[in-house]
Amino acid sequence: MNPLSRNKLIAAIAVSLALSSCFTGVESTPKITSKDVRKRNAVESAEMQYASGLVTQPPRDWTSGKEFVVTDSRISYALTPVERAMSVIPGERLVFQYAEEVPSMTDVDDTDFVFLSQAGDTLRYRVDAPVKEIELRDRLEVPFTIEQSLVDSAQALLAGNEYWITTPVWFDETGENIVGRQLVKVHIDSVTPGNTVYPLSVCFTDERGQHSRVFMSAGTGPRATRNFDTLFTLTDPRSKYKDISPETWDYITRCAVRKDMTREECRLAVGSPNEVFYGHYIERWNYDNGRYLIFDDDHLRSFRF
Repeated sequence: MNPLSRNKLIAAIAVSLALSSCFTGVESTPKITSKDVRKRNAVESAEMQYASGLVTQPPRDWTSGKEFVVTDSRISYALTPVERAMSVIPGERLVFQYAEEVPSMTDVDDTDFVFLSQAGDTLRYRVDAPVKEIELRDRLEVPFTIEQSLVDSAQALLAGNEYWITTPVWFDETGENIVGRQLVKVHIDSVTPGNTVYPLSVCFTDERGQHSRVFMSAGTGPRATRNFDTLFTLTDPRSKYKDISPETWDYITRCAVRKDMTREECRLAVGSPNEVFYGHYIERWNYDNGRYLIFDDDHLRSFRF
């Protein structure tokens, strides 16, 4: 066989193997993060547009008297003088006074943001950039703090309204995780300062009278992974699935499954699988921690969940 014919044969075998590998009975489903979803959504959802105003103020708009809520005692690492900053505890407020340029060891000046503590101490947070450069930024994070203006904006937008919550990850008044439900209507009672990672604590009451909360992020920063649009929906999700029985819908809201549920019902209840295995007549969905669902003829036959 001449080299050209041999190369054509090798290419044909490679293509055949590539095609046949699509039907070996296993399909990997990569996890999609909220960042991926945001990148792929060319058009913002109604929920994203609704909460688009929940952002921190750019530093150029900071005025004297602006308050920051302290979330962690480690803030002493970011402020000077350290001996005075060490007395600041979580829950206290720092009040912004002014910003001023200070000499640095380079040719470019730094900027000190000056705050007043509740004890009356003057504290400084230094940024390695001159005022003119900082004024061009859309956001500036003071470590281990939450802007009170962001909390106030969320309170004004959300409190007193009703939405449908899309996450079962709920917390009690002490911040401990509790068993929640998804796709149920909740009434927003208030919004208070959250924690270092998620600045907003959204307190609500569900239809059964249970008082709970979720922690929410805001804006477009690297930590904005649990914004309003990932936690709530403006429309009743039940209206899209009128054919699902009330009993099955109750399972879905509790993130639970039972025999004879359809693939769509299971996906609503527990989300998409990490991988799918196809057999001659059955289909197996694998999840984390050894959990799985096995379907036959589009209905759930056995599971470990």
